Amino acid sequence: MMRKILWVLLILSLHFPVVAQNRPLIDSLRKQLSNEETEIQFNALSALAWEYRFAAPDSTIYYGQKAFELGGRLHLKLNLAKPLNFVGVAFNYKGDRIKAFEYYQQAIQTAEAQADSVQMAYANNNIGRLLFEQGIVAKSFNYYVQALKLFTATHDLSGIAYAKQSLANLYRVQLDYAKAEQSYKEALQIRLKLKNNRDIMAAYTYLGALVREDNQIDSSNAYFLKADSVGRLTNDLINLAETNILLAENYLRQGHLDRARELGERGFKVILKHNNRRMLPQAHLLIGKVYLANKQYSRAVIEFASALKVAKETQSSAFQMEAYFQLATASSLMGKKQDEIGYMNHYLVLKDSVEDLELARKVERLQFELQIETKEKENELLKLQKAQAETIVSRQRLVNILSGVVIAFLAVLAIITWRISKRRKTSNTQLAIRNQQINQHQQEIADQNEALSKRNHLLSEIINEKDTLMSIVAHDLKAPLNRITGLVQLIELDGTLNERQQDYVAKIKESTRGGSNLITDLLDVHAMEENNNLPAPEAFDLAQLISECVTAQQVVAEAKKIKIEYQQMNVTVVTDRSYLLRILENLLSNAIKFSKSGSTIWVSGSWVHGKIIVHVKDQGPGFTEKDQQFLYKKFKRLSARPTASESSNGLGLAIVKTLVDRLNGSIELKTKEKEGSEFIVTLPSH
Repeated sequence: MMRKILWVLLILSLHFPVVAQNRPLIDSLRKQLSNEETEIQFNALSALAWEYRFAAPDSTIYYGQKAFELGGRLHLKLNLAKPLNFVGVAFNYKGDRIKAFEYYQQAIQTAEAQADSVQMAYANNNIGRLLFEQGIVAKSFNYYVQALKLFTATHDLSGIAYAKQSLANLYRVQLDYAKAEQSYKEALQIRLKLKNNRDIMAAYTYLGALVREDNQIDSSNAYFLKADSVGRLTNDLINLAETNILLAENYLRQGHLDRARELGERGFKVILKHNNRRMLPQAHLLIGKVYLANKQYSRAVIEFASALKVAKETQSSAFQMEAYFQLATASSLMGKKQDEIGYMNHYLVLKDSVEDLELARKVERLQFELQIETKEKENELLKLQKAQAETIVSRQRLVNILSGVVIAFLAVLAIITWRISKRRKTSNTQLAIRNQQINQHQQEIADQNEALSKRNHLLSEIINEKDTLMSIVAHDLKAPLNRITGLVQLIELDGTLNERQQDYVAKIKESTRGGSNLITDLLDVHAMEENNNLPAPEAFDLAQLISECVTAQQVVAEAKKIKIEYQQMNVTVVTDRSYLLRILENLLSNAIKFSKSGSTIWVSGSWVHGKIIVHVKDQGPGFTEKDQQFLYKKFKRLSARPTASESSNGLGLAIVKTLVDRLNGSIELKTKEKEGSEFIVTLPSH
């Protein structure tokens, strides 16, 4: 789970487009600066603030504040919130998120006062992105939706695309790929209309990265190639280099080593030339994986070590972990056991530290959310105080005016003073109630934190109880079943059983065998969840393994009059032999269990482009669309039933999926209801 979280965060960080400073534009804007206080000066200061946001956020803060002050003096009727939004963006890039939130809130207040819907929309989107980056997804969604409504109402196409892209990023982190792809495509269509090549390239890159996460590698390649074509129009070397790296990673996964090496080296040269530290670890890792796939282990180790060095310098935990893991893999293939153990220890230590960091980030996220809520309450309090101050100012102004009025109006003055006093008391009462509500809210947060701590403790106890239960299953349940099996065998050896007694003995044996198999599968699933050891690759003959598996299942198949046909390919492959054998046994056992008497099962294995490919095909009942939704879930019994009343505990395919994932492979199902099924397992051969 932690590895998945790290890669999701890593992917998000890699695909925000690289934007360099537009030096000619900056120089042109600086020439427009003068001592004259005009709207032209305001626009120039605002534009400079925007251009400096990536490379020099402090300059953005300086020019943005200058623009806001100038706009105030000019009493601008519109766009006064724009420089406030820019300053908020700069503080966010600097890591001062609370300050960024304060400026975004000020931008909303200013935009509301000017009825500036466009700037109000950008401020809402900025707050949504700020909260999203801190993991506060629910609140960020509300701000994104509000921003999209405002952009749509003002027909701001660029803003609509910006908001849809933000929503897509949110759906993507939630692994809702369908909604994410839809939002990215809608943003792409708008950007194609606007004809901004840099934005179009970014949109294609986002889509390519998204569908790759969903294992749609061919579609991912198509999007990256489109991004590459657009990038060539702008001659954007850095983004083109990143696209080359992403494409090369796809080709590597597909086994197209020559193409992966060509594109990887092309992108690597540009990244190295420009010394792009953000992308350099990823480039080194890619080149190393290409060497590893070509069995050039020494050159692979050099690239992985370089990736590790840069990742340490840039403090990238995800790239460090990947580098250590690849170094351990290369050392294993080179037979350097001591180096493998050393690198793997570094990997595990770093993994533990990342898990601790994730926990710390959760605490930080809660603290940040509390700070945001406090700021929102403070803003409400400030509004009340402002209203009270305005009331006091109004009263003082009224008192000053009435001080010159004739005595004849003293009665009127007394009435007005009494009304103002009453209004002030009402405001003070409301302020006191608001303070009480804030204190009550803080107490509720403290109570919730205490309840969360208790629930965490209870969860730990439940986990311990689960481990104890598994131990009882292993020792206290399996042993009686074994004794029953032994006693049944003794009864059979006696040889004095009539036909009915023999039937009873057979049913006892079947029941104990089913119970024993269930316990074995339960223990296997538990061991897989608890055991984080990596697979142990070894070289072996694929044909021999398939023959061994078929022979073991032949007796059961013949009892059901099922024919097993298999094709052998005498080729030496490298993977974890025990894992692959267990995968085949489960798939073949399931095929026999759900096939009718007299049917045929086909098993084949091959080695293509560095990949092990195994097929298991039957003439069974197939899988319904509903069954396919729960295919690899534990304890999910599907609509099909074993044809000879065999036991089925719903764990076989779950174990297969777990083992395939551990081998970094994939499993595909081809099926039609009542027309049989075919499972295709594809594994890398190191």
